[in-house]
Order: sequence, then structure tokens, then C-alpha cells
Amino acid sequence: MQRTASGTIPKIPGRTSKTSQKMVELPEDVQTAPAPSTSPPPPEHETRSEGERMSKDQRERAGFKRITAYATAESYRTKALIAFLKREHGVTPRVFDEAVYAIYHLPLLPGYGPNVNLRSAPAPSSPSRASFSSLTREGEDYDGMYFASASSPAPFPSSGGYISTSPTTPNVFHPGAAEVLLSPTEPITLVQPRPPVPRDAKRHRTAGRMNLTETEKDPNIAEAVFFDYGVAVFFGFNEHQERKVLEDIEEAGICVRKLKEDDWEIEECHFMYDPNVASPRIYNDFFTFRSHSHLLKLSLAHAIAQSTKLSLFEASTSETLSSSLPIPRLLASTGRLALSRKQALRMTGRLFKVRGDVMLRSNVLDTPELFWSEASLKELYDAIRDYFEISSRVQVLNDRLSVASDLLDIIHEHLNNDAMHRITWIIIWLIVVACVVELGEVLARLVVAATHRGVPSQVVMPEAAADVLLRLMQSD
Repeated sequence: MQRTASGTIPKIPGRTSKTSQKMVELPEDVQTAPAPSTSPPPPEHETRSEGERMSKDQRERAGFKRITAYATAESYRTKALIAFLKREHGVTPRVFDEAVYAIYHLPLLPGYGPNVNLRSAPAPSSPSRASFSSLTREGEDYDGMYFASASSPAPFPSSGGYISTSPTTPNVFHPGAAEVLLSPTEPITLVQPRPPVPRDAKRHRTAGRMNLTETEKDPNIAEAVFFDYGVAVFFGFNEHQERKVLEDIEEAGICVRKLKEDDWEIEECHFMYDPNVASPRIYNDFFTFRSHSHLLKLSLAHAIAQSTKLSLFEASTSETLSSSLPIPRLLASTGRLALSRKQALRMTGRLFKVRGDVMLRSNVLDTPELFWSEASLKELYDAIRDYFEISSRVQVLNDRLSVASDLLDIIHEHLNNDAMHRITWIIIWLIVVACVVELGEVLARLVVAATHRGVPSQVVMPEAAADVLLRLMQSD
């Protein structure tokens, strides 16, 4: 295991895609597209967009929209969060298993309550924005089917913000054109009312995409996804707004065992919409989308939230292993552990907490329920998860935790040996005390015998003793 110059265990290396300029293409037609592939970096100044060539600071100054994930607590109270978002932020949250998804209309307005920093603006009433909002709420709910039904679309059910993942009857919406239903045997090509882009415009509901006009390709909204394991993912907010939202939910008592701000784990990326790009992709922490899709954002949010939570575990594991570094050093130099029982138990508790958090109390190692019930989104999720290198980082973390397991065994053996050592000495001292007492008794008898040596002893006859006893009884 390598060590730094200061003698501490180096931090677990994060994902290499931050610096390796790795590119991953995102599948759109999930059930028909080939498996996502990891491509080498595109040639310089040929296929890379302006945003992909920039650093994160340059993108921030250029005004590219942000994708940011914050790990701020051990968990969130989901029911309280939904009620708070509805009441104070003026949004309509929807629940996808462990995720709460909410759309904020920009610009954000000051909050009504004294402890509320902001709220969503009312939904715009213009035809284009109304169509977009209606489509997001009603028309893009994932149905898990490749072909749309020819029956009339059913209205979106009112279920208090909870979205059922069971198949529903879909509809395909195209702004500025009549509603068209896909045939079960023949996909349809939608014609743009504006100059068409040079690519096939086939759309289906399984990919969860919307065909937006140029005026709607960058909608004036921001999106937030909150996960019950304490991670919040923001799309389209600036940093000040993100922190105000986090401050609101913290003041509302939604965080369970919240972390200090210095202990937060933050993942920052940027994105843009480009309908002319060959395919949606991730390159150099810059996401390029062809059109808006809340299901694509939800898949991305799951992967980036898991990556952020994993980074939190990586930092915690490195810190805990660094604090336990003296254990092998002491064993190598002295052959024993100079730890008190209290110190050993505290170190055991820290190591066991790290293992329990990663193995038992987190969703980092699990595939979210959404992708089990809606398998056509799984490839999209896997592509994003591959970019964040979650599987390889989990393997490295497991290797570190196996070292923690060995340290736990050493500490337990030390505690057991220490206890047996103490019991052994107690028994030895009890034997010593018993021997001393017995020796004292022997010495006392010898002293008494020596004192009475040479003094004639009077022998009491039985008849004399009987007379004395008789007189005592008569006197009574």
C-alpha cells in the first residue's frame, strides 16, 4: 500500500474520467440501439464542441448550465420533503421509487415563509411554454413499451405526485403539428415545421425523449432530483440557487444526520442542448443532449448521485484507515498493540461503521428499482454509470474494506488477549493471596506452640468436669 511523504494512506483515487477526457455516447433508442461504447477522445478541434474544449471554470464564466450533485446528509425524509416542496417551493414533485423529481420554472422568486429562500415561478401561460410544461407532466411518463397504442391517450392520473411505473397508454407530442400515434409495425417520421435537421426524426416513447423546436430546445426551467440516501442533484440552477434550496430543506428538518458543510461531497458538471449532435454524449464532464427528457435526466441523476455518495464513502474510508495506520506499524516494531480497551473499541466502531454504511445502508451497490421495472432505461443508466467508473471504484473500495476487516480481526484478537491476560493475572494474585493466608496461619500456630512450650499443661479429668457442670446447672 503506497504512502505519501507524511506517512499517511493516500486518498482513494476518484474516477479517472475527470482528467482522461473519456467520452461515452448515450443510447437514445434504448431497446433497439447497440450497447453503449466508450470512445477515445475526439480529434482536437474537429468534433469537440466549444463547451467540451473548456475547463469547468471557463464553462462557468461562459454561462453553461450546471449539473451538480450534493451529498449533504445520511438520508432525507421523503414524505416531509414532498410536502415541503409543494407547500413552500410551489412545485409538483413526483416520486420515482427512491427519487423525488421536481421542476422549477425560472426565474426563481423569493419564498413566502420567513425561513424559505426561494420558490418556483408560476408556469408560463404562453402556448409554447404551456405545451412544454404539459408534455413534461403528462406526455412523457415512461410506459416501458416500444410501440405506442392506437387507442386514445388517457389523462394523467392525479395521485398526489406519485408516478406508477406500470405501462400506460402513451401519446407522442410534436409542437406545432398534429398529434401522431406510432403504428405497431411501422415507425413514423415527424416533419419539423422549421427547417429540418439532417437526421432521422423518428421518435418513440421508450427512449423518453421530446422532439422540441429550436425555441424550446433549451427550456427555461431548472430541475432537482432528491434521493432518499441524502443526495440532491440539480439541473440548470446556479450555485447560489442550489445552496439556497439545500438551506431550505435543512431548515425544514428534512435531513437525517446532516453533514457539516466541510464534509459535503460535491460533483459538478455542465450540459447543453444541441439537436444537431450525432448522439447524446458525455465528454470531459460535459453533457450534450439532443433534446430535453426528464427520463434521461432521471437516469443521469441516479448515476451521478451514486457516484457522489461513493465519493463520500471513499473519503470516509481513507480517513478511517489513516487513523488506524499505527496498528500494523506497532505490530511490526513491538509485536504488540499498545491500545487501551477504550481506544480499541472506538477504532472498531469507526471501521465497522464504514463497512456497514457501504454494504448495508446505501444504494451505491444496487441497481435502482426504476431500471428493474423499466428495463429499456437500463442501457442509458449503464452508459452513464460506466462514465463515472462506479463499478471499478466500488471494487477498489471493497479492497480497502477488506483491509479494514483484517484490522478488525487484529483489534478483536488484541481485546480478547488483553482480557485473558487480565483474568490470568487475577487468578495468579488470588493464588498468591491464598498462599500468604495459609502461610500466616501456619506461622501463627508455630508462634502459639512456641509460647506455650515449657509450661505444664493441666489435665482436666472427666469426673471433675462433670461436677463443675452439675454445680452450674444447680445454680441456675
